[in-house]
Amino acid sequence: MGNMHKECAVCGCDYNPEPSFYYGSMYVSYGYTVAIFVAVFILGKYIFNLDIVGIVIALGVTLVLVAPYLFRLSRATWLNLFVKYNPDAKK
Repeated sequence: MGNMHKECAVCGCDYNPEPSFYYGSMYVSYGYTVAIFVAVFILGKYIFNLDIVGIVIALGVTLVLVAPYLFRLSRATWLNLFVKYNPDAKK
């Protein structure tokens, strides 16, 4: 799940600019997880009228299903905060 290309196939941008670069993406992932938690809670409580057990089950299932996508999304977000896109860069 954590495998990534070493560099961009088009421009040659290094996807691992320094050791332990992606540790900061854990904070981004935390923010995304909180947003998903709040959204599922509001949907479960006010739209579907679930009790607390139903909400916890819905949260667990939702977070397990989106975990691989969230992992990649948080890494991509972290990389885009520090590496700017240059359309003129070519290999």
